[in-house]
Amino acid sequence: MTDRSEYQKAYRQTYAAQAKRVGLTFGLAEYRDLERAAKRSGMPVASYVKACTMQAHEDRPMEVPDAVSEELAELSRVIRTIANNVNQMARHSNTIARVLDEQEVFAHIADLEHRLGAAISTAVVAGGTGSPPREDDP
Repeated sequence: MTDRSEYQKAYRQTYAAQAKRVGLTFGLAEYRDLERAAKRSGMPVASYVKACTMQAHEDRPMEVPDAVSEELAELSRVIRTIANNVNQMARHSNTIARVLDEQEVFAHIADLEHRLGAAISTAVVAGGTGSPPREDDP
């Protein structure tokens, strides 16, 4: 028995020198949010919190689930398509010498771009759990 207890004592000392335990306290709502996000990522809550902390510490962008990334890429493509169509309308307008209120159209494109940026930020901060921006958001 002595060999086993000496081994365990040496192991605990070595482990304590190599790893540190951190305790965190979350409100119930915060914990439930973390628990849902961890479940979606397929990780235990502690591992998920550690991964998020290390990513933030290392200034790496949060990993966004593939489904969210694909949806954001599609939204970006749609906005580029709209911008291309507006450019074609402006060119056509210049060709037939009619005046379009291009500034209003570009304001709508800027609003779409802002909303997409907000959606991406929300997805990144929440690890892909954010909801899309509301209609009344600037």
